[in-house]
Amino acid sequence: MNKIKKIVLKNFKFFYGEVTIDLERQNALIFGENGSGKSSIYWALYTFLQSVYKDSPQKVQKYFNQSDQSLRNRFVDDAEDSFIKLVFEDSEKSINEKTISNSTVNTKTGNMVKQAVLGSELINYKLLSKIHDFKNPQQIDLFPLMDKDTLMFINFRENLIKSDHSEGTANAQDWWEYIKGGMQPRGKMHEPPYKTFKTATEKFNEELKFYLDSIIESVNDYLKKFNQKFTVSFEFIPCEYDGFEKESTTKRTHRTEIPKIYLHATFNHVKLAEGKKQITRPHTFLNEAKLTAIALSIRFAMLDQKLDTSSLSDETPKFLVLDDLLISLDMSNRERVLDIVLKDFSKYQILILTHDRNFFELIRHRINRFKQDNWKYIEMYECEKDGIPQPYIKISDTYLDKAEKFFLDKEYEIAGNFLRKEAENFCKDFLPKKHQFTSEYNHHDLNGLILRSLQFAKDAGLDETLFTELDSHRKFVLNPTSHDSYDVPKFNSEIGNCLKTLKALRKIKNEPFLKRGDQVEFELTTADGADTYKFEIKLEDDFRLLKLPTGDSVLSKGMVNYWITKNGTKGELQHKQDSLKKMYDHCYSSSDKVKNAVFWEEIIICANGNKLKEERKI
Repeated sequence: MNKIKKIVLKNFKFFYGEVTIDLERQNALIFGENGSGKSSIYWALYTFLQSVYKDSPQKVQKYFNQSDQSLRNRFVDDAEDSFIKLVFEDSEKSINEKTISNSTVNTKTGNMVKQAVLGSELINYKLLSKIHDFKNPQQIDLFPLMDKDTLMFINFRENLIKSDHSEGTANAQDWWEYIKGGMQPRGKMHEPPYKTFKTATEKFNEELKFYLDSIIESVNDYLKKFNQKFTVSFEFIPCEYDGFEKESTTKRTHRTEIPKIYLHATFNHVKLAEGKKQITRPHTFLNEAKLTAIALSIRFAMLDQKLDTSSLSDETPKFLVLDDLLISLDMSNRERVLDIVLKDFSKYQILILTHDRNFFELIRHRINRFKQDNWKYIEMYECEKDGIPQPYIKISDTYLDKAEKFFLDKEYEIAGNFLRKEAENFCKDFLPKKHQFTSEYNHHDLNGLILRSLQFAKDAGLDETLFTELDSHRKFVLNPTSHDSYDVPKFNSEIGNCLKTLKALRKIKNEPFLKRGDQVEFELTTADGADTYKFEIKLEDDFRLLKLPTGDSVLSKGMVNYWITKNGTKGELQHKQDSLKKMYDHCYSSSDKVKNAVFWEEIIICANGNKLKEERKI
């Protein structure tokens, strides 16, 4: 698949001079402080994609010359060039460059960029938040928002046939741009061009209604993933060309009436007064976070529809760009959205941009949880050169990278600070969420996190040597109060050892394996052959696979509910906190030893009938 290798911007918006952002075909998480040019990257990609639907080069070049709509950097002389260039590279390292500028527009040459539009999605918080902007007496009409932001990403089933018998594309934006201005000049009603135009209008309605019907189930599936207690529906009011003037049966308008897509919400499982479960103006009842969840669900459903119905080739660039889209969501829904993006859209090249440093670290932490190593981490800041504000862009180092850098520079105090941050970050990556809280539901401090990590490793049967080492560092290197007066050679040694321990801990593989709610089972016969026992186990926690570079993989411990069936008679529900290995080993020790002694070989996953070993990837 073609992916973006480089984004090259010259004198575009906040970018002064020529600046290259080297993605190397990877995903990118970009932190940019306010005013650093972060959103200029988003609008560069948006402008680049939109260029393929401009019917003349001049409508693209106006963004790079001295027109009123110019997006040129304001500090640039008139004679200097301005452009947006994307360098694509496929899996065979073949390069394809596309540029839009005041002199060049080659995005329509070949089919790649047009296909990229259909295979990609750009979601910006400002555009997303427009679903909140309707006044109380109004209904939420999605069509003006789609016209501005999403029609260009929708493909109909058929190509447009124009009144002059020329053929347009199947793109919804192409259809609407042709229809919305009306017939110019207006033909006579009995003549073929007029009838063809009317047919195109009716076909537009039919195709848009079909599209809305095709995504609504997916929209509501996403709302369910966001734990929302309502569903949504679309009420489609078709557009009409040359209808009758109001209160007239003879005089026609000679114009195209804009279609409407009203958004309704229905509360099926909430105790609302009878007759009030459907809400025709959701913005008067739902808060900003719920409205944002609706908007996100619609956009994600559109992405699903592309993957399901698109005839895009395997080489088509597909990228998903998200610019500060989660700032109105609470933390639990932020994490749900991140999980959906990281799991469900792995076929896309993902660019996430944010101005929130804490959120940047949260996303980075989440990416580590998913063990995805195809990400670049970039930081952007505003700087001045010769009095001209412009972006300063740098690769974002991890806490471990920074600790090592300052250690080598003999800045031990600073290195120790970053080691504390890294230790806390590692423990949060390593531990399941519930283990990160005290019994009073407060977050564990670093001491608590390290001790819980050590216990979690022990319970899973993982070699705890590295965790014991980390615990020993907790008392000195990772204790910020112990550095007021220290012996420099000793501190140098301690810092070096702690750095070595954390590097080794980061090599532990820690992957999701069995989910809460999954069921497994195994069956054993007693040593005397008299009784057969079947153990049915329902997991009440997520169970993870853990593996040191030189050891065998182990399965974490968790809460289980289980039933024991003896000779066909099922016993009562029991529950305990245990590992599947210990449960199996305990029962196996009293069995006839006919089955395999290794629990991976005998415990079966009920959903698919596979043995645990068949699902084990590490």
